[in-house]
Amino acid sequence: MHVSSPTLAHSLAALTAAIALALSSQAHANGEAAADTRDLDTVVVTATGAQQWIRDAPASISVITRQEIERKPVSSIGQLLSTVPGVTGGYALSGAQSKIRLRGLPEQYTLILIDGRRQGNSAGVNYRDDLGPQDLNWLSPDMIERIEVVRGPMSSLYGSDAMGGVINIITRKIGTEWGGSVTYNYSKPDAKSRGNTTQMGGLFSGPLTDNLGLRVGANVTDRESDRGRSQTPGNKAENANALLNWAINGDHMLGFEASHGVQRNSGAGNVNAWGLSKLVHTGYVVTHDGRYGDTSTSKTTLTQNDYEDKGSAVGNHSKETVFDTAFATGFHWGFEHSLNVGGQWKREELQNTDTIGTVPVTWSGTGRISPTNEADSWALFAEDHITLHERFTLTLGLRWDNTENYDGNLSPRIYGVWHPSDAWTVRGGVSQGFRAPNLKQGSAGAATQSGGNGCRSLTVEGWTNRSVSADGTTGCYMTGNPNLEPETSTNYELGVGFDRSGWSASATYFLTDFDDKIEQVPLRDIAGFDSSFVNGFWWTVAQNIQEARTRGVEASVTIPLHERLSWTTNATRMLESKNRTTGANLLVVPKLTANTSLDWQVTDAWSLNLSAQHVGEQLVSSTSPTFAKAYTTWDLVTGFDVNEHLTLRAGVLNAGDVSTIDDGNSYDTGSRTFFVGATARF
Repeated sequence: MHVSSPTLAHSLAALTAAIALALSSQAHANGEAAADTRDLDTVVVTATGAQQWIRDAPASISVITRQEIERKPVSSIGQLLSTVPGVTGGYALSGAQSKIRLRGLPEQYTLILIDGRRQGNSAGVNYRDDLGPQDLNWLSPDMIERIEVVRGPMSSLYGSDAMGGVINIITRKIGTEWGGSVTYNYSKPDAKSRGNTTQMGGLFSGPLTDNLGLRVGANVTDRESDRGRSQTPGNKAENANALLNWAINGDHMLGFEASHGVQRNSGAGNVNAWGLSKLVHTGYVVTHDGRYGDTSTSKTTLTQNDYEDKGSAVGNHSKETVFDTAFATGFHWGFEHSLNVGGQWKREELQNTDTIGTVPVTWSGTGRISPTNEADSWALFAEDHITLHERFTLTLGLRWDNTENYDGNLSPRIYGVWHPSDAWTVRGGVSQGFRAPNLKQGSAGAATQSGGNGCRSLTVEGWTNRSVSADGTTGCYMTGNPNLEPETSTNYELGVGFDRSGWSASATYFLTDFDDKIEQVPLRDIAGFDSSFVNGFWWTVAQNIQEARTRGVEASVTIPLHERLSWTTNATRMLESKNRTTGANLLVVPKLTANTSLDWQVTDAWSLNLSAQHVGEQLVSSTSPTFAKAYTTWDLVTGFDVNEHLTLRAGVLNAGDVSTIDDGNSYDTGSRTFFVGATARF
């Protein structure tokens, strides 16, 4: 059902006016308060690996606060991220549109971190990498302090997979006194065919001794499966985490952390499950934080993440072990310098008997191979923040990555931040990103079979759904290639912003050029083959053949309507997202997305929030161009602090009961949903 009314029309007109104001202001706000009240500004760490004010950060960065996380039930962190400028996706709870994409790039170009360390990747455990969710929901929302989103390549600091940007989930610190919180939320859709959702979580932390501190967190989110055709399948997530910190002395601290999570997917009626039926994640972390004098610090981390498919007898699993170390110091040498240097060693292991080694690799002349792949890599990096003037800082970064089986890669970055006055900020730079092929892409014996949908790109080469294999089935194989090179990109961005006395506005232009983009090509394009039809199947092979480009504008504006009432609006306009080799769309993303939020602190204890999300027209099928209609959804939530120990909340999500399926979209955002919840603190 598509909602249309004079009230909605007026609201959309107001939303459009706000977006126009943001775009025309040509300003980029990166703080929450005026420059002369820096104690109210936001501190971030992801852009440089060290703490700094967000308005000084050498990157386009947004922060989702603890207040926003607590405001309403979060079945997926992607729902929160979808409201950030430059972000698309997170519109559904399952399927392709549940994936978060930064600046129009596919989800595999976004690096996910927890407290600055890699979260690992479960994609390779699936039969096909895109058939499972992103690894965003392995933490209880109660444990999250804030989420920092950096848009644009950060390979100079974080290496591979950060070509599109970085999502860094920052957890809450151990309290100096024993305390904690428990949260309960219950959501009920306004439709009989929809499933209810129950969320329960808790966090406890405090000192064990003068030198030891403990934090324990756990949560369960249980969403029942819908029952209508094309609706959302069920999901149950259970997560637990424990952190022990040992303060050796005032300058050195050791941390020991363990986490365990299980995600179960199910369907009912006409709804099919999406993702693995039972995916288990286990993680271990050891960290050391050091301080040396007044200007130098270090951080060393050893992390292991393991993902295993326990819903089948096959038992596919992936493991990533990473050792990171970094040293930061400040010094004066002509100018003030803040230098950050470090290195990384990483080992990736993947066993997937569904995909790797399942068929003879006839195109490469080799036989069947082991279903287990592994690769080591190492890196060195240095980044210097030079204060050339009290109002201008220049960042120079360089990282060298050496990945097994591939040539080494150099990722430079140059970025400037200028404050022409206390209220204005101008920022911009050029950076290069890279992404090494994953273990499936780099293996000749990793072959994914498609029954037909994945073979449509071969139609121009002669494939039809009547092409029959030796055993009477139709389809094709898509294989990896050990001769691939890493994908690379060059990113340009320029932004300008204004921030004073609660007023702020922003606009940033970005452009990313890709080289050596990996795509599947017909086997006959490989030297030595005259046909793509071998042993009864059509074959494609991964190759570095494509060039691509994405560019667009991000904008936002915040208006303090009253000391207790503020209005925030942001918008992202994609100007281009194309494969420059073929002319095809690089990714199915809306040309325009916009979010607006009206926050009213009615009293010290009572708050109201009215928000809307607009998703513009987007391409559903490129075979015969089909576009889904634009739509707008509205949420209304309220919270009441009974006292310092108890907060109650309630609200309605998708108040207009907009159905994206009825609007021709290939995904489901759900129906109108009512919720109630409470958080108790002690």
